[in-house]
Amino acid sequence: MPAHPLVRSARGRGSALIELALALSFAFPLLLGVGSVGIRLGRTLEATELTRDVAHLYALGADFSLPGTQAIASKLSVDSSLSSTGKTVLVFSRIYRVLQTDCTAAGVNPCTNLNQPVFTQRIVMGNTALRTSRFGTPAAGYIDSAGNITAANYCKLTSLVATGFDSVLTLAAGQSTTVVEGYFAMPEINFLNLPSSGGGYYVRFLY
Repeated sequence: MPAHPLVRSARGRGSALIELALALSFAFPLLLGVGSVGIRLGRTLEATELTRDVAHLYALGADFSLPGTQAIASKLSVDSSLSSTGKTVLVFSRIYRVLQTDCTAAGVNPCTNLNQPVFTQRIVMGNTALRTSRFGTPAAGYIDSAGNITAANYCKLTSLVATGFDSVLTLAAGQSTTVVEGYFAMPEINFLNLPSSGGGYYVRFLY
């Protein structure tokens, strides 16, 4: 005998629910992934703008060792906490290629870092535990309260050479440049608990 219409209707509804459940099992993670990518894109654009604006100010002579100037950077970083326990770190460096006359004036002989790109200033804002500079980290003992490093140190100490910087920018002897590196942790974007969907974003600007 043919199945009763109510039985056929119940079977149809059961099949539809199974199909819906299967479709959602694929669609829901996909939607979360799309949302994660969209939010990350927005955050990376904000991080890039912040690093660029701060790097521009630094190149124009703004002193980020001063609380007032640091407050300006904090205001620019609306969605990025620049506190010591926050999710952002900014690393400011001034890099210079050493001349023989620098060593002579500083009384350094031999001129160990002649023609090498060296750090002459280093300032760090934010959570220093997040990331260090790609070019090296001068020891704190060589940096004064304004972030400056003396010629007597940067002319002779190999630890003050900016490692790998020549592959980014080759300075002529006696030239200098400013670099700001930013790292922005984004753990809240990791909706699916996948290693590649959270993490952080690194960006740098040279002027």
